[in-house]
Amino acid sequence: MVVRFSKMCSIVKSILSTTWINFAFSGVAMVCVAQSAVADDISNDETVGVVRLLEYSANQVESAQTPVEATPILIPDLPESSTISADASVEEQSPKFLKDDPSPPSYDYGVPLYAERVPYISLEDEEHSGHHLGEHFLEVLSMPAEPLAHFTEFLTCSEHDEPQTELECRPIGLQPIPCRPDLLFETNERFLAPGFLEEGIELPTGVIWRPSFWVFGTYRAGYSYQGRDGSDDLSELSHRLDLFGQLNLSGTERLLIGMRPFDEESGSTRRFSAVDLQDGETIDGMNAAIQTLFFEGDFGEIFPNLDPFDFGTLDIGFSVGRQPMSFQQGLLINEDRIDATTVTRNTVSGMGNLNLRMTGVYAWDEINRNNNQHDSRAQLVGLFTESDFLKSTVNADIAYVHSESNLGSVFAFGLSAIQRFHGHENTYNTSLHVLGSIPTEGETTASGRGVLLFGQSSWTPHHTNDLVYLNGFWAIDQFTSPARGTLAGGPLGQTGILFAAAGLGRFGAPLSNQASDVAGGSLGYQLFFNHTKQQVIFEVGGRESTNGGDGALGAGTRFQRALNQHWILVIDGFVSKQESRDVIPGARIEVLAKF
Repeated sequence: MVVRFSKMCSIVKSILSTTWINFAFSGVAMVCVAQSAVADDISNDETVGVVRLLEYSANQVESAQTPVEATPILIPDLPESSTISADASVEEQSPKFLKDDPSPPSYDYGVPLYAERVPYISLEDEEHSGHHLGEHFLEVLSMPAEPLAHFTEFLTCSEHDEPQTELECRPIGLQPIPCRPDLLFETNERFLAPGFLEEGIELPTGVIWRPSFWVFGTYRAGYSYQGRDGSDDLSELSHRLDLFGQLNLSGTERLLIGMRPFDEESGSTRRFSAVDLQDGETIDGMNAAIQTLFFEGDFGEIFPNLDPFDFGTLDIGFSVGRQPMSFQQGLLINEDRIDATTVTRNTVSGMGNLNLRMTGVYAWDEINRNNNQHDSRAQLVGLFTESDFLKSTVNADIAYVHSESNLGSVFAFGLSAIQRFHGHENTYNTSLHVLGSIPTEGETTASGRGVLLFGQSSWTPHHTNDLVYLNGFWAIDQFTSPARGTLAGGPLGQTGILFAAAGLGRFGAPLSNQASDVAGGSLGYQLFFNHTKQQVIFEVGGRESTNGGDGALGAGTRFQRALNQHWILVIDGFVSKQESRDVIPGARIEVLAKF
């Protein structure tokens, strides 16, 4: 028994040795053929993109004969030879082993191998489609951005920002963090400062408040010149101070008070403290009126014991007092101060809606109507929603103003969608708005009937950090906003710098921003320099009356440069021309401080 077992071990050992040798020879042969095939493919400039497997024939590879009883599975039967031919070659063959091959090869000791065919899709057939023609048009609009950037570099001796995607080839170590700019006044917990949180004060409701007080604001001062057809030109020095004090109680509760001591509201305008350089008169706008005073918080955070595990729906935000208010990007409502109370329900989801925010508003005083006039007998109610979907953010808003004055009552609505489109050439940011107003007691200057269609689009040209924007509008009849502040002007201020008021002194918008039987738009280029510390905007725009009135065209530019962490220099210039009137130039220079 021992002898027979020993002989069996010797036979198994011999078989295994032969098998491994054949495996080795087969592997070497297949590697050699694969390398030769790759060289042939490159030299013959064959089409790249189709995965191929080569068929190894008996004339291409010679290896030792494998005994039948030890033939490896999935290895083709090779010719009877014990050496690899030195002059073995690979004949040029067409691609085989493709899934759609009508006659795929088969082997006695394996299964047919194939690869999925990868079709080559030529984009030349789609170049003339409507989608690509639209993108080519936008690319043409982007062409002036580069020469404008070179011109600005030469004029301002600055460096145009370009995308930096390469990694540093050497270690740069830990970079220093910029110093945090201090507010004008800070007590207890400082604004965005490192440190430990205080223990706080626990109230009977269970909320813990950590009181702190901050004082901050913005100061603006500048010189303005604006030509005026038929009257004296504007030339003045003016300044403005927005001063705020904020009492922080927690991360969700605060009390904010604000003043504007250098300008006061006077009818449908604001009077700024200024010096008129045309006649040397001084304009006094000093006042101590409260511009902002409101408290805001979260009901669920103030009464945490009512829902200790935060499973309920008590996270309802609210605010009450004199506060700024803006909806539909300022197209529907744009008030810098209004006495109102708001209730907000957030984080509602379902049926494709990722997050729904609903805000109810009731305002009882300090309401300025569409013509920027104060209406002391008006009240406003509204419901404003914002829904985040997978590819868009949708805002649906309604508002009603009831007034017992001769300005009348009006119902207004707004629907908008903000999204990003991924085109073939670029990615485009778009904002589309549909707004309407319906008077309930007859049409007036503050309660008109009309529809406003407004659209904004922007994109970044290739290989830059710049921005190109194209905005347009069409006002059908007389669209009127429920509420607009004295400095907000008309609804079309969002069209561009040519339509927006400066908000400092008596310098008005170069082109009218009222939305009554008019269509128009703007095209602008926003260029960045010196690591975004400097930017320049070039814009052209126009508006054309749809009821036979005069149209107007304009061109403007804005230069902004950060001097340090607090001060910013702003220089504006424009020229506009209205039909049947002379050309009107204008310019302004401003220094702005944030503290």
